[in-house]
Amino acid sequence: MKEMVSGWKGREPMTDVFLNILSQGSNGWAQIWDLARPRLEGYKQKFESEWNPISDSVLSRLSQLAKVEWMTDEIRVHFVDCLNGGFAWHDSIAFATLPDVEVQKKFLSHELSELITPSPLVEKELRRARLDPEIAHTVVDMLGYFSVKDFIAKPADPNMERKGVVPNKNYYPKVEELYTLFEEYTKNPSKYDDFSSLVKKIVLRLKTS
Repeated sequence: MKEMVSGWKGREPMTDVFLNILSQGSNGWAQIWDLARPRLEGYKQKFESEWNPISDSVLSRLSQLAKVEWMTDEIRVHFVDCLNGGFAWHDSIAFATLPDVEVQKKFLSHELSELITPSPLVEKELRRARLDPEIAHTVVDMLGYFSVKDFIAKPADPNMERKGVVPNKNYYPKVEELYTLFEEYTKNPSKYDDFSSLVKKIVLRLKTS
């Protein structure tokens, strides 16, 4: 082990940093946490001051749009310094911090949508229609976006584009084809008896676009 570590030293500055951490064992990770913790806790307080007043409304809106009741009383949310993105699993969410709190709101609403949107149903119907099943991710992001859209502050400069809020057509497939459908749906979700009815409308729009 010592010979291997010695052979890697001096190759890159960051390599030396991590080799130093490795050599210290758990003490090295404790040192990282001592540096990261104040910044993450400060960010958490800042974000909570923006999120807490709108949280119930966003969760209620997501449930209404996904036509599914929340099955958990609590969702644990973790800010993670070493993540490039985020993930949602059962009753937990972990995601990276972003410089723009307004974009972070959308980021969290997307991960919440991952927890409640009936994605398997969407994927099944897309495959049955011989459409790209990845469009299910677009559906998740659309529901996340429209659940929080009204709570995201507009930029001071009206000409400035805030990337990371509106569903990205370069990342999610068929955004342009589906945007107006979801915009109309969110104005009157009761028009559809269940989520399956919405999915059928999505498939029809994609097949005829």
